[in-house]
Amino acid sequence: MSTARTLTPTRRLLSTPRTLQLQLQLPRRTFITLPAPPPQTLTASRRLPYLHTQLYDLIADVDSYVTFLPYCQTSRVTHWTTPSSSSPSPSQDPQDPQGPSSRRWPTRADLTAGWGGFQETYTSRLFCVPALGIVEAISGDARTLIPASELRKYGLVDPGPSPSPSPTSSPGSGEDDDGGVFKSLVTRWTVTPASSGRGGVGEESAAGWSDVRLSIRYQFANPLYMAVSAAVADKVAPVMVEAFVERARRILGDPGKGEKKKSAEALR
Repeated sequence: MSTARTLTPTRRLLSTPRTLQLQLQLPRRTFITLPAPPPQTLTASRRLPYLHTQLYDLIADVDSYVTFLPYCQTSRVTHWTTPSSSSPSPSQDPQDPQGPSSRRWPTRADLTAGWGGFQETYTSRLFCVPALGIVEAISGDARTLIPASELRKYGLVDPGPSPSPSPTSSPGSGEDDDGGVFKSLVTRWTVTPASSGRGGVGEESAAGWSDVRLSIRYQFANPLYMAVSAAVADKVAPVMVEAFVERARRILGDPGKGEKKKSAEALR
């Protein structure tokens, strides 16, 4: 997720049961500036027995992230698209799962993310592109890889990261004035109709199913952060996807129960 950090980054040990609590204190200043480590990417995916339009609505509800995503400490949408430019009409884009042009989408949010003992709050740029099934949040100095032509359909444009504000913390305040934990952080959810042939699933059984994929691309500002978080990094994406699966079951219900009920009624 990458833009100007308008909120003062906080760095503290996380206490959630899903993260590894690390007893490490890093110096606020160093005499040697270490090069930033290369970007890393974490991924996870699941095939779910729900329509992609239903799942997309859940993913686009950014305000709710804090209620179910284990590595998200805060999520608050601050800006939205205007209804007139939020989405094309069905005739303009038949693949748009949301339809009416009156729908508005979140474009900016305050998100706090962290794992492995670190967390940081960013003002994130959000890109909701229903035709591609993408909901993307960018913070730091990254740019979206969604084609500009697709963004324009929803009245979106990536302005890129804004200049970072000058430090406002005072010596001894306990706030870090040397920059944030993440140089960049890009979280992309993608939900699409399940394609036939994957894992032996046929055309008929794939109907009504969807593929959900989560990609987290991040770059730490300091290689020490990467070394400390290595123990939990690989678990981040799978844990987040499983949390989303549980939310889908809670909100949309268990489709398996419905099928069993239909079968029982058919036997009467």
